Amino acid sequence: MLTITEVYNNIPCREGLTTDWGFSCQIEEAGLLFDTGERGDVLLANMQALGIDPLSIRHLVLSHDHHDHIGGIAAILARNPSMEVFVHDAFSVHTLALIREYTEPRIIGEWTEVTDGIAVTGPLGTDIREQALAITVPDGYLVVTGCAHPHIGRIVERVSREGRVWGVIGGFHTVSGEDIDALAAVAYLSASHCTDKIAELRERYPGSFRPGGVGKVHRIG
Repeated sequence: MLTITEVYNNIPCREGLTTDWGFSCQIEEAGLLFDTGERGDVLLANMQALGIDPLSIRHLVLSHDHHDHIGGIAAILARNPSMEVFVHDAFSVHTLALIREYTEPRIIGEWTEVTDGIAVTGPLGTDIREQALAITVPDGYLVVTGCAHPHIGRIVERVSREGRVWGVIGGFHTVSGEDIDALAAVAYLSASHCTDKIAELRERYPGSFRPGGVGKVHRIG
């Protein structure tokens, strides 16, 4: 069983948590945090409300260098500077310097295993470079995206080279008709945060669509 909890999201799901523009989620069994949201105080408050100890985080993976995904870096690293931080080559000197106040980041350029059963795609896209998580699940891969600026269809295509994409969770940003078609074979689909066509995705794929939002717990396996 895999437990993925959305810690930061501008879409509400559970009472007692703060909604704010941005995204972050925790993969409990791996001790992994993906992105950090916009504000460190909101991130830490939501983690506390959800019973997530910052000291339990061993790996921090950052999707792209936008503030609504990296704004909580200093707050979480101040609580636990021992975690391994994964970025890619499009992160700014400023962001890298901030991370280096606490630890030396690992800069990813290609598909790389972060921990057992979890890989990072490496940076995709040209205008806004972004990486996603690919988590091994019983029926293939579960992809976790921050904003999917390179387009969710392209991310799915990249992960599909490694094996079947079983599910996709996260922000999908600007969703094209081709992106919607690319999700046809996905069995578990949870779009939130910045996704501009959530209603269309829900209507097109009612059997696989799951609402996302802060406090949402995805139990897989």
